[in-house]
Amino acid sequence: MRMTKLGRFGAGVAFSLALLAGASPVWAEVFTVAVVSDTQNYSDVTLPQPRGAQTFEQQMRYLVDTRQEKNTAFVTFVGDIVQHGDGQFRRARAGAEGQYDRFDTREEWDIANRAISILGGSGLPFGMVPGNHDYDNYSWWPEGGPGASKPLAGGRAWSFYFGPQSRHFADKTWYGGASPNGLNSFQTFTGGGKRFLHLSLEMEPPQSALDWAQGVLDAHPGLPVIVTTHEWLQPGKTERSNGQASYFPGSDHLTPDQVWDRFVRKNPMIFMVLCGHNYTSAVEGVSNGQNLRIDRNDAGQPVYQVIQDYQGNTVGPDGKAGTANGGAGWLRFMAFDTDARKIRFYTYSTLLDRHAGRNGEATFGVAPNLSEFELDFPPQLTK
Repeated sequence: MRMTKLGRFGAGVAFSLALLAGASPVWAEVFTVAVVSDTQNYSDVTLPQPRGAQTFEQQMRYLVDTRQEKNTAFVTFVGDIVQHGDGQFRRARAGAEGQYDRFDTREEWDIANRAISILGGSGLPFGMVPGNHDYDNYSWWPEGGPGASKPLAGGRAWSFYFGPQSRHFADKTWYGGASPNGLNSFQTFTGGGKRFLHLSLEMEPPQSALDWAQGVLDAHPGLPVIVTTHEWLQPGKTERSNGQASYFPGSDHLTPDQVWDRFVRKNPMIFMVLCGHNYTSAVEGVSNGQNLRIDRNDAGQPVYQVIQDYQGNTVGPDGKAGTANGGAGWLRFMAFDTDARKIRFYTYSTLLDRHAGRNGEATFGVAPNLSEFELDFPPQLTK
């Protein structure tokens, strides 16, 4: 998580005969890829519970219950699954200078694990990446006083709950494998008669992670590729979010700009990068965490880069700020229409039972065109 201070497309399945450019005839359809943005406030044990845990579980049940209706092919998590990744942290006692209460936040991992088990038990393919809050030392406070340890490091808790040997991924046919440190992985899924490759990359991946990812791409030539990583874009700004110095000082981790230059732009089958992490300061419980950037890769093809982070939104069902844990049940959906050759993006809250950006509504305090919009199929999908 990083906060920046800036103040219809229902998907159902349509079956009709169509011819994709350069491909043999297939049964056209609408299939969906869902994006679960930063869930840390749902699992945070210092925020109202079980309110947050219930929202997290509600989201997962919705994904499972609407699987057939939306023809959901894949689900990706953009990271920050929990708030305090090291499993314990200290907070100053009110009015007691130099005194701290210690909290055991293994319960946060258990909250997340229980929710994600709903999805895992459904058979739906999904991928997960760690965010800054998910590292072993994110909230470790040394005896001298509060302050996160830097650079971020360690994935013991992550690997135990969500690593390649966890029950969520072990022996799953759609789970391809993980990097040696267990923080990067890949999955495959099928939509519209086409096989896709999904790369889950750790936050600001080092060159070793990119080398591993390149090996995965080389072993799957011709497959269109979606990349999910935690930090990539900012809301309300055109540049990428390059927070390497804030989270990984002195390490070999790379900024998003470096990852673009060294890896994404050089691989023509990568057509999309998804992320979370950044959001704007909330005003009366409303925050913006959406943006879109399109760049051309070295082959001249567009790469859609999309951020969705709803953690700053706390407006609950009663319409009041602070009555929902940050995130308020918002999910992002991408409906791939193989007949119209469009990707339709829409945003829905399971908690509020409403869509963002409908009828010109500025749901997140900004123009609705980043809550609900469509993009043309890139060339990578029509080969």
